[in-house]
Amino acid sequence: MFGPLIVIYLFLAGAGCGTFVAAVYLSQRARSSAALRRSLGRVALPSLVVSCGMVAVGAACLMLDLGRPELALDVLANPAGSVLSVGAWALVAFMAAVAALLTCNLRVLGLGRGAVLAVKALGCASALVVMVYSGLFLSTIWTLPLLASPLVPVLFTCSSLSCGAAVMLVLPLLCDADPQPLFARLSRIDGALLALEAVVLTAFMVAAAGDVLSSAAAQRLLTGDMAPAFWGALAAVGIAAPFALEAALRRPDARACACIGVLVLIGGFFLRYCLCTAP
Repeated sequence: MFGPLIVIYLFLAGAGCGTFVAAVYLSQRARSSAALRRSLGRVALPSLVVSCGMVAVGAACLMLDLGRPELALDVLANPAGSVLSVGAWALVAFMAAVAALLTCNLRVLGLGRGAVLAVKALGCASALVVMVYSGLFLSTIWTLPLLASPLVPVLFTCSSLSCGAAVMLVLPLLCDADPQPLFARLSRIDGALLALEAVVLTAFMVAAAGDVLSSAAAQRLLTGDMAPAFWGALAAVGIAAPFALEAALRRPDARACACIGVLVLIGGFFLRYCLCTAP
C-alpha cells in the first residue's frame, strides 16, 4: 500500500526521536556515574547529530513521496486540524530542540542549566508525539483494516524507543567509547521494550487473523509471500536475537553492542515494512 519512501520515513523518524530520548535519559543518569559521564562525553554530540540527521532525512523522504511540498505548508498552517498537523508541528518542535542542544554542545549558543533542561523536556515531549502520531495516523485509515487497531501506535512507540537505545549501543564502536556503562543502563530497558513489542505484536496479529476484513493481509505475513520478512527479519533477527543477546551477555565489547544495536534496527525497519506493505 505504502511506497518505500514512507517506510523509510517512518523508520528514520521513529529511530531518530528514540535516539534523542535515549541520549537525554543517559545524560540524566550520568549525573551519578563518572564512568557513564566519560562514555557519554564521547557519544553525546554524535547522538544529537545522528538523531537530527535521521529525522531530517526521514522528513525529506516524506516530502519526496508527497511530490508537492506545498501540501506540507497546508498541514502546518492548520496545527489543530488533524493528526498529521499535530505530528508535523511535533517534528518542527523536535528539530528546533535538537538544533538548540547542538549549538550548545558546539558552544555557539550559551544556555543556562534550567534552559537546557527545558529544551530537553521539549525535545522528549515532541519526540514522543512523533512516535505515537505516525502509528495513530495509520490506525485511522479505514481503507486498511489491518492497521485499524489501537495496538499500532503502541507498536510504533515501543519500536522507536528500542531503536533509539540501539543507536546508542552502536555509537561506542564508532566513537571509541567504553560501551559498558551504556549497555548497563540500556540493556534491561531495551529488553523490556523488545518483550513488550513481541507481546503487542502477537496480540495484534491474533486479532488481525481473526478479523474477516484483515485476515488476508495477516495471512500474507504469517504464511504468505511476506512470511520470510515477518518471521525472519522482524521476529527472529529483530526481536528474538537481540533480546537473547542482551539477556545473556554481561560485559559485551563495543562490537557485540553494535551487533545488538544493528539487529534491533533491522527489526525496527521490518516492522514498518511489514505493516505498510501487507495491506
